[in-house]
Amino acid sequence: MKYYSEEDMGDLRKIFEAEVMGWQKVSLKEMFGCPCYTADGKLFAFLVTRGLVITKLNRAEKKAVSHLYQTTFFKAGNKTVRSWMRVPIKSGEDLDRVMRYVRKSYEAALRGM
Repeated sequence: MKYYSEEDMGDLRKIFEAEVMGWQKVSLKEMFGCPCYTADGKLFAFLVTRGLVITKLNRAEKKAVSHLYQTTFFKAGNKTVRSWMRVPIKSGEDLDRVMRYVRKSYEAALRGM
């Protein structure tokens, strides 16, 4: 199963990377065929086709994001990763609305959570 299409997400990827790649200790690597973003080696977010997966939110943060979007858990094949929240992203405006939560995930990753 293909999780990411550069053709569909390339413009949003540029917007996303313009922000996060300027944060300290952020690196880009590929996992699941997707561009993945780590802070000091710990995964905090990755792009998927028509969405963004945020990996390090606490319960209250997940609830807040789910009030903004119809979120789901990330599925890797038959496995559901319930701690990773998939947020639908269709535009730069959607991305702007969720970036504060990406930042929280980044900060949690830096703290080693």
